[in-house]
Amino acid sequence: MAATELKWATEQRFQFIEYQAFWLGSLNRVDLTSHFGISVPQASKDIAAYQSLYPQNIKYDHSEKRYFVTKEFAPHFIELKPDVFLNGLLREADDCQNPVLLPTEGIPIPKRLIDPFVLQSLTECIATNQSVEILYQSMSSNKPDAIWRRITPHSFATDGLRWHTRAYCHIDQKFKDFLISRCLGSREPGASAASVHDDIYWNKSFEIRLVPNPALSTSQKRVVATDYGMRDARLTVSTRMAMLYYFEKRLRLDVAHLMDDPGECPVIIENKSAFDAAVEEATK
Repeated sequence: MAATELKWATEQRFQFIEYQAFWLGSLNRVDLTSHFGISVPQASKDIAAYQSLYPQNIKYDHSEKRYFVTKEFAPHFIELKPDVFLNGLLREADDCQNPVLLPTEGIPIPKRLIDPFVLQSLTECIATNQSVEILYQSMSSNKPDAIWRRITPHSFATDGLRWHTRAYCHIDQKFKDFLISRCLGSREPGASAASVHDDIYWNKSFEIRLVPNPALSTSQKRVVATDYGMRDARLTVSTRMAMLYYFEKRLRLDVAHLMDDPGECPVIIENKSAFDAAVEEATK
């Protein structure tokens, strides 16, 4: 049986076999039966079938009664992406109904509450290229109270902590960002005033060049370069101009020059002057 001829359920179990073997080092039939709710004979059949296809990946230890990963392991059903694995552990830790695979903890960041009906109206407007009135609470000192304003949204974006909609503001007559959690209500869908193609700074990108903080030691700069996957001690990140402000804030690059300890800000923006000019242009 070739891997391309596998049924979906079998492929899922083969994926689990590789996941357990590679990330945890070993597995046995109980791991499969408890995870999928299948019988012991079926679990044995699955492991035998997998091993017949990829005998170099796992090896049975009779004394331990477990299959152990080999040094020759090559993935066929999983991708060896550490971020995917670690984020999966974090999701399992948050799900009280499932047993925790490995002890995992994350910072309890307060979530921004979003009105689902407001979100629904925004998604519908984006899908149909319409405008909508939102009751928006700005943090501006000259707008202390929430006001109704018409916007034409075209996209959603996040900085990893909060979500906003990128939209054309009919009052200010330009594209702006509106935090969805501060949209307190919505009403009266209407005609669009612009489209995503009109948003210059959403469609235009800027290449940010990141380098290790020069205040670090040679050894520290070397490990930072490895940490960020840099080549020749430099990493180029292409970002929408409309997202540059959030990129800088999220990585605390805007306060790098204020840090007494360079370890608190291990990377800096090499092309800072051009970056600042692009941020100013995109947010004016």
